[in-house]
Amino acid sequence: MSEPLTPSVREQIARAIHERYRRNQRDRKPATDPAMKEWDELAETLKHSNREQAADIGAKLRAIGCGVAPSRGAKPAVPFTAEELERLAILEHERWVAERRAAGWTLGPVKDVERKTTPYLVSWEELAEEIREYDREAVRAIPEVLAEAGLMMIRR
Repeated sequence: MSEPLTPSVREQIARAIHERYRRNQRDRKPATDPAMKEWDELAETLKHSNREQAADIGAKLRAIGCGVAPSRGAKPAVPFTAEELERLAILEHERWVAERRAAGWTLGPVKDVERKTTPYLVSWEELAEEIREYDREAVRAIPEVLAEAGLMMIRR
């Protein structure tokens, strides 16, 4: 049984996504990076991005024949296969590109938050492997962030 995520559950998942991101990026980004702030200090645009990512989890899981259900102490589903992981990472990148474009970001040679430019508004095939890994990390986190909200991925 797959249930739609309520606003409060989406918020919990968004916070969990952000905290996992902070942990994963701790050695890659300086503490002064705006995306490294704690949730309560995070810019609303970045909170929105986490909320959008959380809201899209159900659609991503449906794309591989899975869903979301209350965990109620049940055993979690088998982890993603390599093929599922790659498909979900591509979907996450496409979601991120659409989100950024909707917010007025454009393709540019370097990331510039003030000018809203980034070199990553390209197709999956054009991304460097290092950048693709960011999307894979986000996807690998899905079972963990769902668990933090009392949910789990189920296979149909």
